[in-house]
Amino acid sequence: MNKCHICSKEFSKKSHLTVHMRMHTGEKPFNCDICEKAFSTQGHLTIHVRIHSGEKPYSCETCGKAFRTSSELVTHNRIHTGEKPFKCDLCEKVFSQQGHLIEHKRIHTGERPYSCDICGKSFSQPIQLAVHKRIHTGEKQYSCDTCEKAFAQQSALTRHKKIHTEEMLYPCELCKKSFNDRSNLTRHKKSSGHLNKLESTKNTVLSSTSNSFVDCGEANIKQEINEEQTPDDDPISIKLEAESVEVIIKEEARDEEGIESEEIV
Repeated sequence: MNKCHICSKEFSKKSHLTVHMRMHTGEKPFNCDICEKAFSTQGHLTIHVRIHSGEKPYSCETCGKAFRTSSELVTHNRIHTGEKPFKCDLCEKVFSQQGHLIEHKRIHTGERPYSCDICGKSFSQPIQLAVHKRIHTGEKQYSCDTCEKAFAQQSALTRHKKIHTEEMLYPCELCKKSFNDRSNLTRHKKSSGHLNKLESTKNTVLSSTSNSFVDCGEANIKQEINEEQTPDDDPISIKLEAESVEVIIKEEARDEEGIESEEIV
């Protein structure tokens, strides 16, 4: 049995032990003759060279997409099968890749191992750090193919492109001006005083509805009086009855306005 004298790990073949020992020694005897990058095994060098040659010998039988390594193909196939073999033991959320699970667990642990060497701000994912660093470098790698304006993030470019496509999905209900982003609509309403106008309009509609209700009630009651009146009715009695009805209507109107006021408050 071939055993490592450093970590005591055992191997069935001496060649396997030799490769393993390079982990401890840091030896990398296989060099790329294009970029001079070094590797501990011939297999790793072979895979690396495919970056330069563009060779992708592993193809997906479902969609035809090709990959440099067999492990990349295995991971890709899970898109088609829906397989998610990596499960979080804290919230039971599942993932198709081990790396995604590791990044997810940092939500629970609060771990942020990727720190900015300029301002010290830390992140849970390397891509977050890469995007953040563009603040310091001023790099804007996402350019608009219409006006050539550049952005640091893909999402910012996507929002910008709506200007050219005239895709205005968020209209203002007061001035009919439209915006390509909900946040822009909100800023517009605040800066133009529309929010105050909307509140005023709401109160006016409520008041108008209340008055219409009272007017309709008054008209219906007066119509009933006219229908019940006969030629023999005493005009004085009719006048007194009408005045009494007027009083009742006004009292009901005040009650209705009081109810509306309480609901508005």
